[in-house]
Formats: sequence, C-alpha cells, structure tokens
Amino acid sequence: MNLKGKVVIVTGASSGIGAATAKLFASHGALVTAVGRDEVRLKQVADICKTYHGIQPLCVRVDLTEDGSCEEVVNKTVETYKKIDVLVNCAGKTIVSSLFENSMDTFDDLVSLNLRVPYKLCQLCVPYLKLTKGNVVNVFGNKCVHRPGFLLSAILCSALQCFTVSGSRDLSCEGIRMNAVRPGLTRTHFLANFNVDEDLMDLTYNELANTQPQVINEPEDVAKMILFLAGYEHPNLTGNNLFLGGGATSC
Repeated sequence: MNLKGKVVIVTGASSGIGAATAKLFASHGALVTAVGRDEVRLKQVADICKTYHGIQPLCVRVDLTEDGSCEEVVNKTVETYKKIDVLVNCAGKTIVSSLFENSMDTFDDLVSLNLRVPYKLCQLCVPYLKLTKGNVVNVFGNKCVHRPGFLLSAILCSALQCFTVSGSRDLSCEGIRMNAVRPGLTRTHFLANFNVDEDLMDLTYNELANTQPQVINEPEDVAKMILFLAGYEHPNLTGNNLFLGGGATSC
C-alpha cells in the first residue's frame, strides 16, 4: 500500500500495538506523528521508522489526559506536516476495579484516557480530515467482558463501539470515515496493568499460544488490520467494528 505523503497520528506509539502501527505506516511511506508517554521507547520506535524511507517521525511525548495535550498533538502535527490524513487512537489501558470501591478515581482515570481522549482528538482533527477526506481508526477490546473486576472495561468497550458507529454517521457527510479494530488478547505489556512481571508475562503468553494458537495476536497482526482500514482502497468502508479474536468471541 502506497501511503507516501499521508500524515498519520498514532497514539500509544511507544509500545505494543501503537508502536507496531507507527512502524508499519512509516514502512509504507506515511509521515507519522508518534504520540506516547515513554520518551525512551518513543525514540526507539522513531529510529526504526526512519530506517524505512529516511524520514524522522514527529515524536510528541505527552500524557494525553492532561489539559492541552491533545491540542498540542494536533497543532504540532499541522505545523510540521500542514495536514492530517489519518488518526489512529491506540492509547488505552485496563485496570481491575469494582463497584465495591469507595472512590471514583479509577472510573475517571479510565474514562479520561480510553474515551475522552479519542473523542477529543477526533474533534480536533475533523477540520483537517474534512480537507483530506481522511479517516479515524479506533482500537479497543474485542468484547465486553462481563466478569467481576471488568465492569469499567465492559462499559468503555460498549461506549467506544457506539462512538465508532454513530461517529461514522456524523462524519460521513464530510467524506470522513471511522472504523474500529478490536483485537483480543495481544502480546503486549497489557498484563503489566495487573502487576504481572516480565518473565511471568512471557510465560503466560507462551502457554496461551501453545494451547490456543489462534487466540493470541501479535501487535504486527493488529497493525496490518489498522493499515487496511486506514487505506484509501475502500471508500465505503466505515462504521465497522472488526474483531481479531481468533474465534474466541464467535459465540
């Protein structure tokens, strides 16, 4: 796929799916804005991106939940590249929580990053996406897990699904597409959110891969689906939630 000259913002680009996505888009000639919180990892991703076509990505190290940070990402992108073609919302996290907690801190934390940030970034990018007939790809969980401890994850998955479907209808009048990629368990640092150390994390993924080989995604596999949705070969592909669950969510 030739994306030469296309400007792509990728959040969560310092690790996991976001990092794989930034590298894949760069390999296809895109001009990438890599957004993340880890400066060291972000630079490592940027250095790899540069090896493909000799173009250094724009790195924006920010906490997207802080006031003005989303504006900073969009403003720096437009100042550098003069336009925006694609927004990929990869930043997000999961924390075990329940209604037995006495604080709203976890709720506010997750809603801010997983829902408010992609909504805000989309709002800010729309004026530029109108000009390029661009598109948005949201990345979030492949199903609502109705289990103790995952209430907030279920709520946010449902909200992001509605955001993608209804948002695509809002934006279609301007020729802007919006879709979602919804991966199942993916070999990322996701388990670190549950205080699982690196060695045990690798062991867990390897055991799952051996027993259920089609259920574990590699970040690069998810990135390929994001690239497919963000491409310009299918102009009527909008409002879709594409699942990558290896059949685990087929029933």
